[in-house]
Amino acid sequence: MSDKMKLQKVSKYTLIIFMMLEPLLDLSILYSNQVINIFKFSPATIIRIIFLMFLCILTIILFKDKDKFKKRPFIIFIAVYLLYTIFHLYNSSIFKVNVSAYSNYSMFSEAFYLIRMFCPLLLVFITYQNDLEYKDIKKIILIVYLIFSIIMVGTNLMKVALTSYHLEDRTRVIGNFFSWFKPGIYETYSYEYFASKGLFSYANPLSAVLVSLLPILVYVVLHDKFNLISLITLFLSMLAMVMLGTRIAGLGMMAVYLLSIMIYCFFKILKKDKIITINFVICTIFLIFFIAIYKYIPASNRTFADSHNATISEKIKQSGADKKLLELKKEIKTLDSKKEIKDKKIEYLKEFYGVYDLGKYFYDKIYPYEEDPDFWFMMLDVPYVDRNDNREIKSYITKRVFELNNNKLDYLVGFSYERPMNANCYMENDIVAQFYSLGIFGIIIFIFPYLGLVCYAFYKIMKNKKKFNALNCTYIVSIGLIYFIAILSGNVFDYWIVTLFLGFIMGLLLKEVKE
Repeated sequence: MSDKMKLQKVSKYTLIIFMMLEPLLDLSILYSNQVINIFKFSPATIIRIIFLMFLCILTIILFKDKDKFKKRPFIIFIAVYLLYTIFHLYNSSIFKVNVSAYSNYSMFSEAFYLIRMFCPLLLVFITYQNDLEYKDIKKIILIVYLIFSIIMVGTNLMKVALTSYHLEDRTRVIGNFFSWFKPGIYETYSYEYFASKGLFSYANPLSAVLVSLLPILVYVVLHDKFNLISLITLFLSMLAMVMLGTRIAGLGMMAVYLLSIMIYCFFKILKKDKIITINFVICTIFLIFFIAIYKYIPASNRTFADSHNATISEKIKQSGADKKLLELKKEIKTLDSKKEIKDKKIEYLKEFYGVYDLGKYFYDKIYPYEEDPDFWFMMLDVPYVDRNDNREIKSYITKRVFELNNNKLDYLVGFSYERPMNANCYMENDIVAQFYSLGIFGIIIFIFPYLGLVCYAFYKIMKNKKKFNALNCTYIVSIGLIYFIAILSGNVFDYWIVTLFLGFIMGLLLKEVKE
């Protein structure tokens, strides 16, 4: 075996091991303050960087056409990213809003965030250059799902799983899967006490990766001959997703599962191939089972603020807060002193914030009312259903800070990722959040390239009808789901566990459509 073939083998198996390790690198303990204080970074981040650097070096060594690195398009590509980085870091450093929660900023951490956003694009190139076969991809998908599902289902059944949502009184679930079926259980406890994420870090990114890769798992199960391990993996993975308690992992999982089966069957009928009956029947039974238990899962037992809206309105009337508010608004119009107006608003907010149920966490800690009473005064007129929703409150605060900063460069290169993240006020709609963090140019160079590559792959498929098959369409659906989930639930493009699989699947798709 030649040295080049040895290097190719090392590169291929390093990539396989790297992708298989992803679930373990997302364990919550690796992101705890105790561990980060020791290493200054999460060990998971350090391991990922080492793997990516090693893979990148091997890929460059093995790259056949090294002259491409000297050509104009490549030089322009690198120059664009370097110029953006310089302008973004400069603009992030001249932030003008005097709010304590947003003052925690590190240029080093901000620069590292940009590197983290670039790494999945690097993985597209690495994956494309490696000769992964179907059996390798199958192995990666099955092992990734097995690790996720065994940990999530096992800890749930043993009642030691971490809750998917932040709860002030506990971090672990109070009941397991079987507790869902106890009569009146959701009338006694909120669904949040049963939604579990195993031992992993964040529920939203976990939902995104599990649901977006599901079409590939379903393809593997339906495409291959009867395999008990594959079927068990699929069932456990679906069970793990409903345990998560998010809408994406609950209802979204079932919709994606059905869509995946339909895509596979469509291509079987189109090509007049046989459907492996036993696998199809078992997959259908799984779907029926989860539809049957859907009304018991945490995601379908969420409580909404709508019913509480009338109660809050009544409290405001009974306390006389509404009348005092009208009087105060009239009085403010007669005042000239900005300080006096500010003091009057603070005084009113301090007295009545409990009546309006503004949410002490945001009101006191995230965006203190003493620092910007105008904002909270404006929030009094916002319907309770909106201001009680964490997603909406974060959106209102972020927009307010963006307006106060009043910097045109913010539109182009963003006002930073670190500031809202450190303030615990990062928006949960990725495309909008990334606009504030990265600006229009940042979205174009970090978020849109995958969509551009999908369009290119689709063009190649249309050009060569032999490439129009179930696997390629499954890859496209998986990539599309990541964008769809990012808009619906957020916290997707900021997390390695999602974006690295995005880059990996993108690389596989480009490899498949290559002529």
